[in-house]
Amino acid sequence: MATIGEDLLKLHIKEGKFSPAYLFYGEEDYMKRYYLSKIKARAVGDNLPEFNLHSVDGTKADIDQIIELAIGLPMMNDYLLIIVNDFDFAGVDTDKIDALFASLGEGTIVLFYYQTVKPNQQKAAWKKAMKLFKEKGSVVKFDKKDARELAKIAMSAAKKRGCYFPQYLAASFIERIGNDLNLVKNEVEKLCAMKGEGEITAEDIDLITVRTLDASAFDLTKALISGNPNTAFDILRDLADQRQEPILILGAINSSYIDMYRVKVASQKGLEATAVANFYTYKADWRLKRAAYNAKNLSISQLRRSIHVLCEADEKLKSVTDDASVVLDETIVKLLLIAARSQR
Repeated sequence: MATIGEDLLKLHIKEGKFSPAYLFYGEEDYMKRYYLSKIKARAVGDNLPEFNLHSVDGTKADIDQIIELAIGLPMMNDYLLIIVNDFDFAGVDTDKIDALFASLGEGTIVLFYYQTVKPNQQKAAWKKAMKLFKEKGSVVKFDKKDARELAKIAMSAAKKRGCYFPQYLAASFIERIGNDLNLVKNEVEKLCAMKGEGEITAEDIDLITVRTLDASAFDLTKALISGNPNTAFDILRDLADQRQEPILILGAINSSYIDMYRVKVASQKGLEATAVANFYTYKADWRLKRAAYNAKNLSISQLRRSIHVLCEADEKLKSVTDDASVVLDETIVKLLLIAARSQR
């Protein structure tokens, strides 16, 4: 047993043949919850859950409590399932970790899953725990889905509800709402509930779906470099109406400019925009591709000056004396003026 993917995890659930220990971690919380519920249903279901299912708050429990539960045996069922959330192994005696795995009785499954705590393999106890999970159980890392996978999921979810989601619209839909799988499913459900049946249109998406701050910041950046102040300030006002924090708005704009700067530098070195992902963490290629598209009419010098303006604004927003809305308005004007020089 070792680190496994979703395909093998699905097989465990389908066949009802489980590892004695699981560790779920990663950024995609929806999938962690989904497979957790599937294991609960398959391993225990309605078979005396009061005896065969234990849920432990790992933020409050100690290792001895978990060991005590793990010693138990299932009652009139094949499995006893112990679910532990956010247990931090850091600081736990490594002998105790050995004892936990040694204590697992026949038919006992212990499943650790992480939402707020991140496994820290720099710590000795975490190294020990991860080693044993890989040797005696299964480790599953749930990463965020990429844009292509999410678009397919959106199309499939719509089809199940009697609606048709064109592929090109599904892709732009993901750009609009972001890469949170739970949000994708919720927004598709809303779209289909409104539509009833038939083909989902761009107008439907504009009417009912939410826009992430990142998507709004992209449109705002596009307006800035296109020299369109009316659109830029309309988006800024919409964000204010949504009660988005000014510091977060500024941060999202700054991220867009940093993306453009990185792909511009890569381009000068003869590299494709997507090559930037080899040096920095990007979950989606489209973010770099759209940055390259936006940056084509801006020089390295303009991008550097823009980022400098954004850094100055960040300092002002973090002071207690400057009015946040005024700082944002001034920043938008400065960025428009910098970009305007490329329009001449």
